[in-house]
Amino acid sequence: MKRLLIIFICLHSLTQAGYLKSAGAWRSYLSYHNTTLVAEGNNHVFAVANGSLYSYNKEDKSIAYYAKETNPALSDNNILNIRFSSDENVLIITYLNGNIDLLGDDGITNLPFLMENNSIQNKEVNSIYTNKNTAYLAAKFGIVVINLQQKEIKETYRLNTSVSSVVIKDDYIYAAAGKKVLKALLNANLIDPNNWKPDYTIQAEDTIRQLAVFKNTLCFLIKGKGIYYQSENNTKTLLTNHSLTGMKVENDLLLTHSANELFIYSSLTEREKGSFSDIKDVSSTKNNKKYWLATGEKGITGIERTNANQYQIILSDINNNSPVRNYADFLTIYNNKLYVAGGGRWTDRKQWTGTVMIYDTQEQIWNNIPHINNFKDATGIAVDKNDESHLFVSSWGEGVYEIKENELVKIYNEKNSALQSALPTNGYTRVEGLCFDNNNNLWMTNSSVSDVIKVLKPDGSWVSIPIPGVANAALADKILITANGDKWINLVRADRSGILVFNERNSLDNNSDHDFYYFSTLNDRNGNIGASEFFCITEDKSSTLWIGTNRGPIILYNASNALNNKEQTNFNRIIYTDENGENQFFLKDERVKAIAVDGGNRKWLGTESDGLYLVSEDGSEVIEHFRAENSPLLSNKIESLAINNKTGEIFIGTDKGLISYLGDATEGSKSYSDVYAYPNPVRPEFNQKVIITGLMENSNVKITDVKGNLIYQTKSVGGQVTWDCRNKSSKYVASGIYLVIAATPEAKESVVTKIAVVQ
Repeated sequence: MKRLLIIFICLHSLTQAGYLKSAGAWRSYLSYHNTTLVAEGNNHVFAVANGSLYSYNKEDKSIAYYAKETNPALSDNNILNIRFSSDENVLIITYLNGNIDLLGDDGITNLPFLMENNSIQNKEVNSIYTNKNTAYLAAKFGIVVINLQQKEIKETYRLNTSVSSVVIKDDYIYAAAGKKVLKALLNANLIDPNNWKPDYTIQAEDTIRQLAVFKNTLCFLIKGKGIYYQSENNTKTLLTNHSLTGMKVENDLLLTHSANELFIYSSLTEREKGSFSDIKDVSSTKNNKKYWLATGEKGITGIERTNANQYQIILSDINNNSPVRNYADFLTIYNNKLYVAGGGRWTDRKQWTGTVMIYDTQEQIWNNIPHINNFKDATGIAVDKNDESHLFVSSWGEGVYEIKENELVKIYNEKNSALQSALPTNGYTRVEGLCFDNNNNLWMTNSSVSDVIKVLKPDGSWVSIPIPGVANAALADKILITANGDKWINLVRADRSGILVFNERNSLDNNSDHDFYYFSTLNDRNGNIGASEFFCITEDKSSTLWIGTNRGPIILYNASNALNNKEQTNFNRIIYTDENGENQFFLKDERVKAIAVDGGNRKWLGTESDGLYLVSEDGSEVIEHFRAENSPLLSNKIESLAINNKTGEIFIGTDKGLISYLGDATEGSKSYSDVYAYPNPVRPEFNQKVIITGLMENSNVKITDVKGNLIYQTKSVGGQVTWDCRNKSSKYVASGIYLVIAATPEAKESVVTKIAVVQ
């Protein structure tokens, strides 16, 4: 060792607090900005926003978020309904795919029966009703009955019709089905649909949305009409019209509401009313003077009765630090900030609200750009390197939006720029890729028009670049500028699919200087690879291109020489040996939608239907394969990836929202001046891996005790290693101080940092 630098640290500076997570940890970044469901529990008020669950603690006023990676861990995503059973102290949760969770004091019990039942096609649950120790789930196919004490599915009733609501009254069970109510004796064979008969005293001209039993009286809410109740053999009106959207009985009160009015019935003849904004749902199970409202963007609103028809606000405007929507079609990272564009397209635009979200990974704060009128389908973001508050956002219809300090500066479209519209009418200026080069020129792709490449120069002038062969490409996607200055564009689909490489050479303005080649087909040494859809391109640390296609990942070595070879350029597929000893192409029938390169030059591959892969530098080894079934991954459909190589956190955009995984690789440092380990000290309750980061690339790392005995030895992945606090015999080490010694492969520099292990 030529130089030895000893740094004694137990805790790193507070500026790294945002990174204090263990390697292998997951963290979801779900939206909690539109609260639509609420259910009061014992100590908590539970709520659902954008399909995600959170709670408000009535005692200490804290907010808790629930997901697949939290404790307790939910079993799924996209919640449709919740209902709290006061008799069994359990929250019933149903998901879009039919999955069911029971959240109680002892954690989560998962009931996947409905989700896994292949004989039931439509598994959506419309509403939940509880009666003592039983929950009845009104579903698209009929009714699911849950024994809440045993925490198991008791029965399913296939009624061959969609049931919107279920109640129990006296010896009968009632089920709302469209414009009629089905009725059956509780002691009958309810599995037999023939034992369910229409209750002819309740017939409606419009859909019956909900049923309730209030004061031993059957009440029903008819869409667009109001609330009615059954009196002997007559139907009487309780409350007409008011555009009522919800009704339930809790705490011996009938609670119903429109978007702006709350009605509270203490009897069939006595009611009180309060006016509030954006009411989505209401719950009151513990105190008949306190009510909890789901109020959209305001989150949970708590109100307390002070006098007849008078209420005071006791909780409002919960600050949910989260993305505004669960859109994550495009991700990019610059200077420890994650930029998210939430917009989609395929054969046509998706008409999604224009969504631009920025996450500061150090401060752990979300900045959601305010809504801009008529802005839809944001497809990409480019950050001005001279001013991080200055952004350009592409859209699949309106052109390019220039934003500075969260405010709209200008919209570039066919009327005021070189951008072209796909059709003569407005709303078809389709821009996908945005990218700044080293001269601060903003490059962009303009689809379904004659000149696919457009450039906005720093002086405000425009350049339009025609490329023969790719004119009118239906989906010219992202732009990758490689280390040698080449511009690579993936043409995703239709008759112009393929890969375009371009270099302006000596002059951006002079078309005669330009050099380009359009790979309409990708060939290996044996001919056409057969890929027809091209979703992404990325460059790794060895200047190799990785291309995501509908035939798996494709590799181009020596990409910097492509414009010199052109027709002679050969692409490569990854070959692996399967369990039968036969050679196969890796992911040969899978769409690879996103590829990212980590600090160790390993590749993360996001697929259309098979989750997330981590493969070795050359792709020959699968290191990790995450699916929604074996990890907290939100979905197996991956839309986008981005890696913060300073921390190793990989952000994963799925069709159900954003989640991250803390990998074990970071970008290598230029020196050993900022090496640290965390957590440090390592306490008994910690059962993950210690992270040692700030290392130089490919460092040789040894961990010894203070006497110099070797405990563990490895090589850094990029600038980071992990240690599970075990010795060479896989036994957990004793309490004490351990030294981390790191050196470059040439042993030119080394460092020692301390790790304290406390048992």
